[in-house]
Amino acid sequence: MKLKYVTELNKHQLDVSDLPEDAQTGVEQINQVIRAVNMLEKKGKTPTRKTLNKVKAMDKWVSYEIIDFVNETQQNEDEIPHDHEDVIDEIDEQVEKVEQLKNKESMNNENAPEEQEQVAIDPRAEQMEDELSSLYAEGFRKFDIEDLQSKSSMIYELLFDTYEPDEDNGIETTKFKLLERTDGLFHLTKK
Repeated sequence: MKLKYVTELNKHQLDVSDLPEDAQTGVEQINQVIRAVNMLEKKGKTPTRKTLNKVKAMDKWVSYEIIDFVNETQQNEDEIPHDHEDVIDEIDEQVEKVEQLKNKESMNNENAPEEQEQVAIDPRAEQMEDELSSLYAEGFRKFDIEDLQSKSSMIYELLFDTYEPDEDNGIETTKFKLLERTDGLFHLTKK
């Protein structure tokens, strides 16, 4: 996807660090959304037209911020049109749908018993489920790795020991999922 703000930066020979704070934040948010789009594309699916339109609107807003900066004007007084976290959540839902379809297809495959990967069950599973249940009951839904370390050292240690960069990371129990999403946070959901 070609981004207008990149064209504006090149046109005016600017770096992101040269921009005002609002524009820098907008660039950072767009880049987070683009990473999520790339993850979706790696899963073999293209983002919905609605999602792409939101990315384009965010890009247009940042482009106008750059033009205002270069021309020393204040014509772009609006806020960025879409919250990047909402767009990332939207993309994450699309990724989950792709994964669910793939899982459903593998379950329907007649040769699946021979080919299915064995999932290792951690002996601390019941204790982990209790910890996740407690966190969920307390209203915690999103965590960065430091939050997890302070809230549950056992879950933190398991994630730390099994963490693989550029892979899907998380914990899944019979009742809960704690999965890392494209925003870099671990999201706790009930099955």
